[in-house]
Amino acid sequence: MKTILVTGSTDGIGLETALELASRGHSVVLHGRNEERVQRARDVIQRAAPDAVLHTAHADLADPAAVAHMVQGLAARLPKLDVLINNAGVYMTERRVSKAGFEMTLAVNYLAHFLLTVLLLPLLKKSPEPRVVTVSSIAHTRGSIEFGNLNAEHHFDAYHAYANSKLADTLFANELARREPWLASNSLHPGVIDTKLLHTGFDAKGDSVAVGARTSVYLAASPEVKGVSGKYFDNCAAIQPAPLALDRKLAQQLWEWSENAVRPWLPA
Repeated sequence: MKTILVTGSTDGIGLETALELASRGHSVVLHGRNEERVQRARDVIQRAAPDAVLHTAHADLADPAAVAHMVQGLAARLPKLDVLINNAGVYMTERRVSKAGFEMTLAVNYLAHFLLTVLLLPLLKKSPEPRVVTVSSIAHTRGSIEFGNLNAEHHFDAYHAYANSKLADTLFANELARREPWLASNSLHPGVIDTKLLHTGFDAKGDSVAVGARTSVYLAASPEVKGVSGKYFDNCAAIQPAPLALDRKLAQQLWEWSENAVRPWLPA
């Protein structure tokens, strides 16, 4: 069975994804902002799946130093990592800047996962069939990458910040597939799901978290997608993302910008 890290697995789609994978016998690393939240999630899963093999890790994804520290701990504890599910996400209704100087939507939804993935590559390399699954959104089709305003320095719009972060996620997943052909990297739209994020950002109701977790679980564990990489999925099927998400030059530029942004937390 696989060892799978799910970011943002203390509620919503992430918790359901972790529960489903643990119920199938996979060893799951639960991640949350702090130890208390992670322990609560662990208790929920353990009650539902008493035989589940669970690990815990915590880091505030808005803090790159905390992300790097978490990876050090995981590298010391885990012999390998088979799957990373970049699931955590926020929807900010007003512009806030992290301690590291990044607009919070970009920091949590995209940059944290960029840094986390790059730092976890050595642990993923120890897996015979490593996979990285990045939860994007259909909102990526409304996104754009403006390098002069990535941190909303000049203009902030809550929906555009969210859409831009999800376009960045899809571009990142595609570029990772090209740069690291030894792993499978795919992104996905989970559906319109009844979560805190949906209520905060869109004041709407959606499908169940079970529906929202389905494609993440499929990409993480199904033998059907072994070796499939650089694709965008919806409802467990590969579909065409927005044209911008397929722009290789833009993906390379974004990767280089991101590397420079998180350089203080990368190994020398």
